[in-house]
This record gives sequence, structure tokens and C-alpha cells, in this order.
Amino acid sequence: MSGRVRGGDRFASSVLDTWATMFVDPERAEHAAAALHRLEGRRRALGDILRVHKAIPQFQYGLDQLAISGPQAHRARAAAAKSWHAAEAGRLDDHLRLLRSELAWLAGQPEVAGAGLAVIKGFNNARFYVDPSPRWSRDIDVYVPDWAACLAVVRLLRERGYVFDEEECPWFKAEFEHGRTEYGQLFLVRVDGARFSRVDIHFGTYSVGAGDYLDFPLTDFYEPVAPDLGYQGVNPTGTLLVMFAHALSDGYVSVKDANDTVSLALTRDDVDFGRLAREIRRHSLEPQALLLADHLTRLYRDPRVGGFARSLRRAAGGGRTSPLWRMHDRNWHRRAAVNAVHAYRSALRRRRGPLVAARRAGQCAVFYNRRLSVTLSDRTLPQQLLVRLMARTDLTRWRLRSDACPTMIHTGHPALTGVTPDTSAAPDGSATGLPRLRPTPATGVRVGGTFPDRQLVAIGDDVFLCSWDQVVSSRDAALAKHLASLQGATAPRKEKPADD
Repeated sequence: MSGRVRGGDRFASSVLDTWATMFVDPERAEHAAAALHRLEGRRRALGDILRVHKAIPQFQYGLDQLAISGPQAHRARAAAAKSWHAAEAGRLDDHLRLLRSELAWLAGQPEVAGAGLAVIKGFNNARFYVDPSPRWSRDIDVYVPDWAACLAVVRLLRERGYVFDEEECPWFKAEFEHGRTEYGQLFLVRVDGARFSRVDIHFGTYSVGAGDYLDFPLTDFYEPVAPDLGYQGVNPTGTLLVMFAHALSDGYVSVKDANDTVSLALTRDDVDFGRLAREIRRHSLEPQALLLADHLTRLYRDPRVGGFARSLRRAAGGGRTSPLWRMHDRNWHRRAAVNAVHAYRSALRRRRGPLVAARRAGQCAVFYNRRLSVTLSDRTLPQQLLVRLMARTDLTRWRLRSDACPTMIHTGHPALTGVTPDTSAAPDGSATGLPRLRPTPATGVRVGGTFPDRQLVAIGDDVFLCSWDQVVSSRDAALAKHLASLQGATAPRKEKPADD
């Protein structure tokens, strides 16, 4: 079955499917306890696997269950194995407490009242666990229905000392001709000594692959989280749709997806599988849903999980799982491949024709194989060719597209630290032609420069240099920094947080 990981990843697959997933069935707990001896000589590899897949809390939770109520003969071994990552698990717990307090602070601000703020992904999905402690989240993912609400959240966080994250850059998309106004994602982080909190703000809708989006109001799936809280959650049907969209972005189905779905199967019986089936087909999300359903069927004998998996399989249309899709496999070339296939299928489903579909797939493959870190240099000839193959659009005219994703690099980004502002450019646009920033239909957003390589975007006083491949020249960076200095926008550099 395609959920199995082959070759050198066999041990990783075994670890995740044996000790990092919820036990539920007594047989699974007994098997996990009896197999603990296999871990004792591979502690370093075990730690690497759990960190990459953010599975330490679930591993610790499972080992704790085995040490307390597992087979008597294996309890001591389970307790010993739990101690291997006890200190790290404590730091992760502390991080979650900090995030919870930041979420409570944000939701309590008057500016957020009525903004339609909701938690999605980790903090939302943790609600469905009988014991939410195993559900790890590195950051707080929040959603707001429009850009105006997003800007209000950004201003609050900036006033609190948050800066734009250096590891992931903001982006804007839209499809105005089809009624889809601005949507996108911004990432902000706040460092306090050795601790950090991170907030990912999704606005407008949720992105699906390279050029699609969830084409319905996510607010359709809002539900209360708890009385008197200033934010909503997303119900199980919406949770699964966001999960499948996120899996496409990552290019694989994760162990957290499996655990979240098992938790839904155990605690909720209100999934609208009819609506789920319609949206899965409309957004071409069948492969990841089928893979997850088959994986749960293989792992679990509990009738609640089995019944949920069968319903999910029917919602995904049945049939065979895609040979491209894998469980637990963070392979970025495969990620490009599954997204290119999705771009092709999605374009055909929208009746764009095979030639348009093939072009979209090619552009998607190029985009997903681009470099993932900001680089200060002139483009080489191969880089010049690749960037020309990407889908691009003119932000200076605010002609946003759903298939063109600009990387908006903050002028305070550490990759630009050594760049000196080009003070030969005058504020009135003379000399070397310092561009003027003009308002856009998006409140608080201004644009300037020239398409395609010298486009600038300002969100409030924060200035960003746009790139499609995360390669920027020193000259363009110097110009952007000078403009930022006139805005008073160059934010202090944050310390690089530990990868929790």
C-alpha cells in the first residue's frame, strides 16, 4: 500500500506508525510495548525522526501510557525510553504555554472583536483530542476573512514587538475577475530571551497548491471554541478540508494528520461527508484523502476509526491511491511533482484546456523547485531562465493572480544585513529614481517600483522587496533599504529561534 515508506525510510515509517500515532486499539499498545527493544540502539536516529515530524509530544504521551498501564513486562522499558526526550518535551510544553497566552492576549484586544478571528490547523485540531497535550504546534495559525481584519492583527502584533519572520516571507494573491479578493499569509515572530512565539495569519481564504484556493467562505465552518473567547474554531468538516489543502502544500500526509483524524473519529460524529465529498472533488483533493483513509484502515481495528476511514474513502471517490503520494515523506522533489499534477488536474477541472493545464503544471514544478532561502546576488544564467518560466504578475498595478506567488522580502531580513541604503536616490524620485509608493485597493498597502524585478510593497511602514525566486540583487536591496529608511520601517533583527 502506498502509505508504506520504503528503503532507508523504513525505520522512520516504523517509528511513526508504531509509537507516534495514537494507540486506541489494545493490540497496537501491546505491539508498541513489545517492540521497544528495537529503539535502544537507535536513540539518535529516533530523536531525529521525532523532531523532523514534530512527534515528540505524541511519542512521550504514548510511552507514558505504556509505562503506567501497558503490559507489566515492558513498563520499565517504556519509562526508560520516555526519559530520553523528557527535557526536550518540557521545553515544548513551555512553548505551547507561551503560545496559548499569546493567543489569549490577541483574542482579548478590542480591535479583534468582530474581526472574525478563528484558529485553524494545530490549535484548532487540538480541541478534538481527549487529552490535547500530545498535539504539538510550533506556531499559532489564525484565520480572518479579509485583508482589513488581517491588517488590524498585524498592527497589534507589531506594537507588541513582533517582527516579520525571516524564515517565511509574506505573500498576496487574488483572482479579481472571479470575485476572489486579496488572500494570502503573513508570518510574525516575537522573541523573549530564549523563548519565541510565532503567529501565522491566513486571510481571505486558504491556499490550495500553486494556483488554487478553498473556493467557499471558511466562515461556513466556524463553531464556538468555548464560552467568552474572542475567537472561533473550525468544525470537523472544515478541519479536514484545511488538512487536505495543507497536505498538498507540504507534498505528503503527516503523522499529525493521522492523529488529528483519529481524534475526530473518536470524539465527533458531525462530519458532513456529503459536503466534504463535493469540496474534495471540486478542489481536486482526492489523492491525499484516499491515502489517509487507507493508512488508517491499515493501522486501526477500532470500529469508530474504521468506519470514519470508510466514509472518508467514499467521500474521496474510492479507487486506487496515487503512486506519487506518501505518508511521512518530506521529499521536496515529490512535493513539486504532486503539486504539478494537482495544478494540471485542477486546470482541466476548471475547463482551462490541456495546453493551459500543461503550462500551469510546468510553472508549478519550477516554482516548487526554487531555492527556499533568500540569497543576495545577481542571478546566474540558469536562474534567469528559471525565473522567466515562473508565473509572475505586476504588483505595481496590483494585478494579483492565484497562480503567481511573490516572495515579499522585508528590508530588515538578515540576508540583507550587509547592504547599505542607496542614499543617492532622492525622496522626490529624482537621481537614481527612488520609486514612489502608491496606494492599492488593499487598505494600508502601497506599491512602487517596476515589474518584474524592482517591485516594492509597503504594509504600513514595513517595506518589502518582491522576488519570485528569493534571489535579490545588492542594487535593488540598497534601493529598497533607502526607501525603508525614509518610512522609518527597518525593523530590528530578531534572534534566530531554535527549531522546535
